Amino acid sequence: MRNVEQYIRENKSLFDEEPEAGHFGRLQQKMTRRHGKIIALRWSISIAASIAIILMAGVLWQNSGKPNSILLCENVSNMKICYLDRMYEVADRIEKLVVDFDQWDQQQVLNDVQNVIDAINDDFESEIPEELPDDILKAILSDYYRQNLESLEMIVESITNYELQITNNE
Repeated sequence: MRNVEQYIRENKSLFDEEPEAGHFGRLQQKMTRRHGKIIALRWSISIAASIAIILMAGVLWQNSGKPNSILLCENVSNMKICYLDRMYEVADRIEKLVVDFDQWDQQQVLNDVQNVIDAINDDFESEIPEELPDDILKAILSDYYRQNLESLEMIVESITNYELQITNNE
């Protein structure tokens, strides 16, 4: 800053001169062009945001009636509880699907379900290094919870496919 002040003091005469002819016109043109770019950028952002909102609404609407509808547990205050709630819902479906199974098979499936839920209830969070940034920690936990939920959903899919095979073979 001192160099700039010193330069101005030493070259004060340069700053007393009027700008050359057409200077203000060129400056006005540059400002007009820049203003046009800003308006175009604002319109582009608005259009992109509108498209994103429409696409998200379409995805949510498309999946709204399905049991595996999208639930963004990542955006709730307690992600673990949200995923556990979803997992208990899937576990209830599994319990209803295995009602007609042999006692031994039924117990095996329910034990597997309980093991997956217990893995979430274990204190996985304490195993993650504390120095990780919050966004990375959230991503790790989200992936971990989502994988456990997906494993329960795969059990539902396997049971459903198994029942379809039995029905088709009869």
